[in-house]
Amino acid sequence: MTRPSAVNIHRTNPPDWFKQADFGIIIHWGPYSVPAYAPVNIPDYGTLIKTKSLGYLFEHQPYAEWYGNSMLLPNSPVAAYHRTHYGNTSYADFAKTFKQTAQNVDVQAWAAAFANAGAKYVVIVTKHHDGFVMFDPHTNNPYEPDYHLNFDFVGELAQAVRAHGMRFGTYYSSLLDWTFPHLPIKDYGSFLLGNDKSQTYKDYVWHQWHELIDRYHPDVLWSDIGYPDDHRLETLFKYYYQQVPEGLVNDRWQQFPDWMRTSWIRPIFNLVAAQVIKRDQHHSDDLSEVKYYDYRTLEYRTDWPQTNRYFEMTRGMDKSFGYNRLSRPEDYITADDIKQLIAELRSKRGRLLLNVGPDMNGQIPSAQLSILQQLSNR
Repeated sequence: MTRPSAVNIHRTNPPDWFKQADFGIIIHWGPYSVPAYAPVNIPDYGTLIKTKSLGYLFEHQPYAEWYGNSMLLPNSPVAAYHRTHYGNTSYADFAKTFKQTAQNVDVQAWAAAFANAGAKYVVIVTKHHDGFVMFDPHTNNPYEPDYHLNFDFVGELAQAVRAHGMRFGTYYSSLLDWTFPHLPIKDYGSFLLGNDKSQTYKDYVWHQWHELIDRYHPDVLWSDIGYPDDHRLETLFKYYYQQVPEGLVNDRWQQFPDWMRTSWIRPIFNLVAAQVIKRDQHHSDDLSEVKYYDYRTLEYRTDWPQTNRYFEMTRGMDKSFGYNRLSRPEDYITADDIKQLIAELRSKRGRLLLNVGPDMNGQIPSAQLSILQQLSNR
């Protein structure tokens, strides 16, 4: 394969491994796995975003990995739960606990379970919106310099995954990092515009993405929400394709100019963003084109109309990505439903990226492990 000179080189013709990868696993594991809570008596995200207001969606966030934001919204179920069970405990205290319990993880057992379930690739969350880094980085957080694992968990997992014949990708929350100056997210402005427009944050993200590429050569770069307003983004993609010619990037790299992050324009942005997102959720044919991607992503929905574009649908086994200890049997998707979902997506050039959310000790909860085991004969 010749060295690429442009971005999005696999948009219309991805490498063979991706065409054949109808099923993958994404792993959400971090300090949020310590409280492991989100409300369950609400619909899943795909239904909420279609039917509820902005305020309701963020206050009743079904994703346990959003605990660090939800606890800051005083009327949210998470805030009430936190006051009752943890009092004045800070989210940073959860991170201290997690740094100890994470040492119990058995990445070989994970990789074996994923391979046995038929997964073709695995994506690990290396940093979620809470800012905690899941490896021992060379580029430290300027506000929380020790806010990371003290061992190379990502490298160990990459080695185990590849030894079982699967491809390996890295998720990184590019636009949101709650360890940098930010406002609690309760509207689309604070969600889609990000938390920090400083050069310090742009350089931090830039260097950590390069570290992920150089250390792990991921087969997928999985950004989330968007990317800071940094003109170097295309240079990052070009460098990545040079290092990993058969690598792909997802579609969550959208950039908004820094001037939109001023306080006076946020109400206008909130109104426009709400209308656009509601439109896209109700009318799939109107899904807006984005500038950077090799494949598109959907979340808790399958209605992708553009059969000439490859895509991926991601969802949890229940209503959350991070482990939610309160999830009930009726909240989980069944193995048979997953098999049917994979077949449906495959017919549209799609693949399923199914989440696994381990507990704080790195154990895959029994309900999730049972589903993986039932997928072994598909």
